[in-house]
Amino acid sequence: MGMHIGLIAAKSSVAEFLKAFSQVFPHLEIVDAAGDFPDTDSIWEWKDTHEEFVSASAWRKDNPGKTVYLLWQDGPWTLLFDPTYVLPASDKELAVLSNEMGPVLSFVVESAGGCACFWCFEKGELCREVINNNTEMQQQGAPLPEEAGIDMDQYYMDETEALWSAFGISAYESMSSPEGCQAICVVDHTDYSNL
Repeated sequence: MGMHIGLIAAKSSVAEFLKAFSQVFPHLEIVDAAGDFPDTDSIWEWKDTHEEFVSASAWRKDNPGKTVYLLWQDGPWTLLFDPTYVLPASDKELAVLSNEMGPVLSFVVESAGGCACFWCFEKGELCREVINNNTEMQQQGAPLPEEAGIDMDQYYMDETEALWSAFGISAYESMSSPEGCQAICVVDHTDYSNL
């Protein structure tokens, strides 16, 4: 079974996370939101009907596109699911978020491309990074206590799930549950015409 996930975890309530989200990602305007989904299918239906993909080359101020992010409360963690991987790889913004919320974890796994990444930010700094890019490993920062017993030199899907467990984050399957899911639809106001 493959894995295709971009995930941010911060120790906060969903409401606190969303308040910080608007400050940390000011270019992303929340234009719609929903919760209390009756079942998993309704989550994906809402996501599909609210998203509007626009490539950077087709971006215009009057045609910015829309992206949907899904959030869950998982014990002390708020989890933000981003299948585009953009936010989980936003080092600068996640560092800022860690100043607001305490430790912020970020994970990207794309099994079709043989890629898995883990970042941990604390007090505005990247303190740990593990990247497996098709078996080419890169690590930065001292190993965290939660890594004990996990072979980070082989970091991939199993190691990602073991790390989630060590941090008290629920298994991947629970992230598709409608219970407590909050969906937000955002418009990206970044002016891509100047990039």
